Amino acid sequence: MQKCIKWGSHGLDVKVEDGTLSIRGSFIIEVKPRGVVFERATGYRVAGDARKKYIYVEHAELKPLEDAVDCPDELELGKLVLNRVDLDFEEYLTIVTSGESLIDYMVVTRTLTCIVVSRRREAYFDFTGNTLAVYLV
Repeated sequence: MQKCIKWGSHGLDVKVEDGTLSIRGSFIIEVKPRGVVFERATGYRVAGDARKKYIYVEHAELKPLEDAVDCPDELELGKLVLNRVDLDFEEYLTIVTSGESLIDYMVVTRTLTCIVVSRRREAYFDFTGNTLAVYLV
């Protein structure tokens, strides 16, 4: 199932296949039930509180695709919900996952993504070149 969601003046391609959500703009972000893969990552850090762990991934600017037009601000793709918010000075995309995923939700901005998981989850990172894979257990 392939659709698009509004981003900037155009949109991002969104596809769900075999349980993997792919978001494509100037690069690709793949959201899987047990992890996330980022092309064009530049760094990451982990923070947390008593209940949640926050994984911040810095990446190149996520730019829209010129051919993605007439895209909605909200998409429901089976058990996933994507919602775009425009604050005039910044826009962000919230991705709410199903209970089957180890990811509670994600917030994607132009240059930073926050992955929110349970405090009990362990995160492992594979940073090769400019591709970052975040694995959760």
